[in-house]
Amino acid sequence: MEAVGITHILSVIKYSLEDDKLGGFAGKFTHLSVDVDDMEDEDLLVHLPRCVRFIENGLYPKGTEIAGHGDTKVATLAAGASSTDTIAPTPIPANATSTELAPPTPGAAADRGLPGSQPTGAVFVHCAMGKSRSVTAVIAYLLWKYPHRFGTAEAKNPDRQSAAALAVSRALKLVRESRGIAEPNPGFMSQLELWWEMGRPAESSDAVERHPMYQRWLYKKEVEDSVKLGKVPDWIIFEDEAGPEPKEQPVGGLDLRCKKCRQVLATKQFLIPHEPLHSKSPGACPHFFVEPLSWMRPVLEEGLLDGRLVCPNGRCGATIGRYSWQGFKCSCGEWVCPAFSLQRSRVDDIVTRPRSSDSGEGRLSEARATTSPAALKENL
Repeated sequence: MEAVGITHILSVIKYSLEDDKLGGFAGKFTHLSVDVDDMEDEDLLVHLPRCVRFIENGLYPKGTEIAGHGDTKVATLAAGASSTDTIAPTPIPANATSTELAPPTPGAAADRGLPGSQPTGAVFVHCAMGKSRSVTAVIAYLLWKYPHRFGTAEAKNPDRQSAAALAVSRALKLVRESRGIAEPNPGFMSQLELWWEMGRPAESSDAVERHPMYQRWLYKKEVEDSVKLGKVPDWIIFEDEAGPEPKEQPVGGLDLRCKKCRQVLATKQFLIPHEPLHSKSPGACPHFFVEPLSWMRPVLEEGLLDGRLVCPNGRCGATIGRYSWQGFKCSCGEWVCPAFSLQRSRVDDIVTRPRSSDSGEGRLSEARATTSPAALKENL
């Protein structure tokens, strides 16, 4: 390792150089150990900023001026290195100055054709087999350092999940050119895709932990784990209080209202897409599935796995649906978990349309409501 200039070792596994019985490692390398198991439900995502910052600072030590151009190059295993380990990529660097606490912003400068030097350091990344955990860390670094190489064409793709999956698959393909057995487990692949969707935050070691998308992902894991254990989640996110994710809002909308008192129960952004599996008519499904909403709080905080949903209007109190944290199979054939269902026979679906827009600014005026054909038929 000394012969090929390794200065930093990233162990994506619980490992200590000081306890190494082979000897010769302690005190010779800068070392970081990330204690994670190679399991699909393991949270490696939260550690990616530390891994990325460590690799960057290993390749470009503090105070080293870096500028370059050309194709990213991934180093093959060095002579004498174990065939079960992975060498971190040694890319031609971007035009920036690396610092210990704030890695340079990746991206645009990498292809400007500027003369530059190769990294002054080298990083050895390993786990147990050099196949899943270590490869995940290397891919995370590539996605952070050179996002334009893996997703430029998809930058404006409205389907962010598809764009993320494509970017990650491209990075994995690049790593496989020198590490053929590279194959992160499906859980880590999903986390890399989320890492891409999040914008690859690495400005601090807790950058992922503070990100709203990570907190939402963590919440979903909490719900899944609770359901497996047959209990209610310890905490509940009510979507109308959490705030919508930044996205272009549709011009029109849809209100679900209590058929008895006309209380608005849910709007379009809180509906869960639901296509009947065994019917050609979408209207055949008797349920509207929605996200947990704040008016459900009194019922959901009772701590029961399932129960009835009632209209939040105190003067109404009509039963309008049901919920089940463990989910249930809809009569149309689709399984939904967790399930928060408003019965189609107990609510009206009202299509809302804008009357006009303000000149110059394009802001929508107050919308008027028109009853959809399906709702009108039910009312009749």
